[in-house]
Amino acid sequence: MRWRSALLTASSGLLLAGCGGHEQAAPPPPPKIPAGIASQLAVQADRIAALAPGSCAARDEAARFRTQVIASVGRVPARYREPLMSATNDLAERLAACVAPRPQKQREHGKHEKHGKHDKKEHDD
Repeated sequence: MRWRSALLTASSGLLLAGCGGHEQAAPPPPPKIPAGIASQLAVQADRIAALAPGSCAARDEAARFRTQVIASVGRVPARYREPLMSATNDLAERLAACVAPRPQKQREHGKHEKHGKHDKKEHDD
C-alpha cells in the first residue's frame, strides 16, 4: 500500500507542477470592426456580388465600395486596414473593365423581306 500512496503523492505533485503557479493570462480578444461599418460594407459587398462580372454596373458599384472603404478605414482597427484596402483595390481592378450591352438592331420600317412565291405574286400585281 505504501507504493500506492507514494505514487498518488508523486502524481499529484506532478499535476500541480504542470498547472504551475505561473498563471498565463488569456490573450486579449482581437479588435473588432465597428458593427455599423462592418454591416454597411457587407451590404455593399453583397450588392456587388449579385451583379454580373464585366458589367458597367459592377464596375460602378466596386468604385463606390472603394470610396466607402477609404472613408471608413480610419475607424477600422489597424490590424485589418491593409487586408481590407488590398481586397477592395483588387476587387475594383478586377471589375474595372466593362462591356456595355450591345443595342439590339431594330427593324427598319417600310422595308419588307421577300418570302417565297406569295410575296412574288404581290409584287407582280
